[in-house]
Order: sequence, then C-alpha cells, then structure tokens
Amino acid sequence: MSKPRIESPETSNSSGNLKERVAALLTQATKRYLDSRGAPPDTAFEIHLDLPRNTDHGDWAANVALRLAKPLKTKPIEIAQGICNQVEANDLIETPEAAAPGFINIRLAASAGGETIESILTGAEAWGRSDTFTGQRALIEFVSANPTGPLHIGHGRNAIVGDCIARIYAAAGYEVEREYYFNDAGVQMRNLGLSLRARYLEACGREVEFPEGGYPGDYIITIAEKLKGEIGEVKVSEADEALEADLQYFNDYAAGINTGEIRAGLDALGIAFDHYFSESSLHDSGKVERVLDRLANAGATYEEDGALWLRTTDHGDEKDRVLRKSDGNTTYLTPDIAYHEDKFARGYDRLVNVLGADHHSYVVRLKAAVRALEHDAEKLHFVLIQMVRVSEGGEEQRLGKRKGGYTTLGELIEELGADIVRFFYLTRSPGSQMVFDLDLARARTMDNPYWYIQYAHARCCSLLAKAEATRSAWRETTAVDATLLGAPEEKAVIFALGRLPGVVVDCAQADDPLGLVSYLRELATTFHSYFSAGNRDATLRIIREGEGELTQARLTLIIALRQTIANGLRILGLTPIDRLESRSAETDTTDGND
Repeated sequence: MSKPRIESPETSNSSGNLKERVAALLTQATKRYLDSRGAPPDTAFEIHLDLPRNTDHGDWAANVALRLAKPLKTKPIEIAQGICNQVEANDLIETPEAAAPGFINIRLAASAGGETIESILTGAEAWGRSDTFTGQRALIEFVSANPTGPLHIGHGRNAIVGDCIARIYAAAGYEVEREYYFNDAGVQMRNLGLSLRARYLEACGREVEFPEGGYPGDYIITIAEKLKGEIGEVKVSEADEALEADLQYFNDYAAGINTGEIRAGLDALGIAFDHYFSESSLHDSGKVERVLDRLANAGATYEEDGALWLRTTDHGDEKDRVLRKSDGNTTYLTPDIAYHEDKFARGYDRLVNVLGADHHSYVVRLKAAVRALEHDAEKLHFVLIQMVRVSEGGEEQRLGKRKGGYTTLGELIEELGADIVRFFYLTRSPGSQMVFDLDLARARTMDNPYWYIQYAHARCCSLLAKAEATRSAWRETTAVDATLLGAPEEKAVIFALGRLPGVVVDCAQADDPLGLVSYLRELATTFHSYFSAGNRDATLRIIREGEGELTQARLTLIIALRQTIANGLRILGLTPIDRLESRSAETDTTDGND
C-alpha cells in the first residue's frame, strides 16, 4: 500500500528556517503537479533538500522528480520541469530550474536574506530552536556507570554525547528529562564491597587474599584509608558470618564515595540529571518479580534446565536468553526489563538509551522483551558509543598504564577545561571510534576546531567594538536592506545562518550532535573567508568610512552571525568567548576588518 503524501513540518522561527520554507514551497508545487497528472491521492513523495557540490547550481537541490519517475512512468527531467512550473511566485526563491537527469535547483532570492537576518535578531537567544516536537516527552538515559569507581575517559564520551542529545532535543521542542541508572545491585557491587573490605583489613595490618573479580585500582586503597581514619579498627573480624554482616556496610561506603566522585565529575562538565534511578529499588519494590509474572502470563518465558528463559528468538534474537539462573539469581537483563517497564509506564513518547558499543546484542534482547510486554518498541532508541583512544606526541597512550596518565575524566577536565573536553568528544559521530588528540586539544591555534569556532565569535565582537570606536556603532534594528549584501561572500554567510533551525531538527532525529558541530565549523569557515576578503578587496571591508548604510547592513549581518554562533555553542553546552586573551601568530590576522 502506498504511503500518503508527506507534508513538510512547520516549526517556530519558520520565517528564518529557509530549508523548511523552501521544502514547503516544493511540497505544494509537487502536490499541484501530481493533481494535474491525475495521480492517485496516495502517491508518496518526500522533499529532500541537499547542498549541491557545485554552488553554481544553486543553494539547494531536490531529487523528488527522480523518486517519482518510476510510479509516474515518466522521465525525471519532465517531472522536474513540471514541478518547477507549479511553484507559485514568491519572495523566497528565484525561478527554480530543472537539471539533468531530474534535479530541481533552487536559488534564494535577495529578500530571503533580509528575512533570515530579521528572524535571527528578533529571535535572539531563541533563534535556532523550534517547536517541531512540541508536546512530546523524551527521556534520555546516559552514563549509567556502575558506582564501582570514578568516571574514566570512555564514560566521558557517553556523558557528553548524552547531555548534548538532551540539549538538542530540548532545542527541537521536546520536553526532556535526563536519567542516570545506577546498577547498585548484583555481583559487581558485591565485588566492590569485598574489595574495600580486603583493603581495609590490609590498612589495619592484616594479611588477606584479595578477592577474585575484585577492583585492584589504587582508588580502593584510598577509600580504605579514609574509612580506617573514620572508624579505626572496629571491623577486623574475618569470620564468615561477620563477612556477610559487614559486606553491605563496605559496599554502601564505597558506593557512596564513588557516587560522590561521579557526580562531581558530571558537575564539572555542566551535566545535571532530573532523576537518579536505583536498580536496587526495582528489587526492593517487587517490580522485578512483577515483570517476570507479566512475561509468563504473556507466554514469553519457559523453564528449562532449572532456569527461566525469555523467548527472544520470537523477536529476531539469535537465541533465547536466561532471565533467572538455576541458582535462583536473576541475570542482569531481568532488572533492565523491569526498568524499561517502569519507563514506559511513565508515558514518554521517546526513550533514548546511550550505551557502550559492546551492548549491540543487548539492544536486540531488550527490544524483544519490550515487544513481549506489548509496548511500542519504536519509541525505544539506542545510541551506541564507540571506544575512545588518547594520543599524545603522535603515539597512542594506553589508558591507566602510564605514569601520570589520564585514568579519570576529572584529570582530563582539570588540564584542558570542561568546554574543550566537551567539544572534542563531539567531533566524531557516537558510532565512530575516536582518537582524543591531546596535542591538538592543548593548541590555541586555528588548527584546533574549538578555537577556530570561538575565534569567529570573538572576531564578531572585535568588529563591533571597532565600529563603536570609529563612530560607526551599529544602530540597533531588526531590519536590514539585503540588497546591500549582494557580494557572494555575504550571500554565503546569510545562507549558512538560515540553516541552523534545520540542523538542530536533523540532529534530534539522528540522535547525533555531530551535525551541529560540523555546521558551526562550516559557518566559521564561511565567515573567516568573508572577513579575509577585505585583504583582497577594500570594497568588502565591513566598516566602510563614508558609506553609513552599507556599514550598518554589514554590521547587522555580523550581529546575526554572532548570535547564531553563540546559540549553536550554547545548545552544545559551550560558552561563547567574546575575546581571546592571547592568539598565536597563526590566528593573528591584520587586515582592513581588524
């Protein structure tokens, strides 16, 4: 059965969201063309606008005619021309052109630039945000590291990607909540208690065998010494009964210390959670047993070899999975199913889990359980984070092995600063492995993409300060005569500015912040090219003595640019920098605009 014709979404700030406005024009033109052809009402089509490789072909290109060629049994170039003929006269785009083999090339009209700038200045800090997903609730669960130790560098990528997805969701209109799920039950937590108990006894002068599967890190020794300093030698019994009685004490003490350090690391990155959800609460409340009963009543489980199994093969898994082992203990999957049962009960429209890439098979199992419980598995989305490697001096460093190495996220933040750490974790898609280049992150040059973007914002501020000093101060206004901004470099900046709202929505749909990072880098490049053009052509200098209206138009463009860069940075949780205190020779340019 054919899909219905797809309408382009409307968003707030729509007057400045050029991509969506152009898509809406082409949507209506395509509908009129299909009606003129007598096509069935349910003929499916979608409007995709892509940036052409050759800018001489226009600002956008649409391939809708190529996709309609088969159902209409017509040459795509004929369909493209037919759609072009149906585009109504407007002030947004020039007459569209059909190009072989069936593309529709779009050029923005000069007046569109003025509307974009006005939308940015009117929207101010709200520019780039939309109401595309207004009325929908999203829960983003991320980090969720066990409280068995401090956050390491791999956790940092999960934390920052998850936080930025939440920020982007909010910018796209979602009502967003962030959640941290503490796995504070099970074998790992028992091993944590055993590890602390062993180190505590060592601190008290006892010789003990370190537990198999324990945590040998120096941080356990530090916690043990802290504990001994607080309570002395009051828990030195080695009797088995005392071990079990004291184990929860050691477990809780270590988990409390580690949880505090985890929260401190997240605070340093500007990451806050709405909820901290405890795995142990699922067991204590009986939710684990209740979800097992629900699965049994749905016929989704069976018993074999003394164990309880979930029929995940009914939902595409390669084999069925154990929920309760023959010794009566549940597997890690069981409380996770109960946890997601709780999530669905809270009524979210979208559930996002940010997990390590090693959870790929876990995704299949959990979705199988969700379907067995008759929940909408399409609401459940997973972002799988690949590993992080660290390089220094051109060589990869083995984390946690070298003296002074970055074994924890906190150490990385302490040297580089939270914003640089945040930014560098976002320079690759979550599903791609990344190398954290310490040398590049330390460099305050244009090669460092963080400073490259910040320098564009600081340059805008510097230009406005220069205008003030030369008595060409910007006259605050939201209107601009876009016909004065007709140079190719200026049109490129305006076109780039108008893309922000669409980029935000695209990133939300993709669960990937990289698109916004790439956009800011491209916007900075476009501006740096415009700025530097003043070296080659004095008529392109932004402040033109004796040409007040042209200078005002260009300063208005700079104000819009500064606002757009700042808004994009803030959505990513970064602080725009107005002035760079020191610049290397590489970033220091002196021209008519400086």
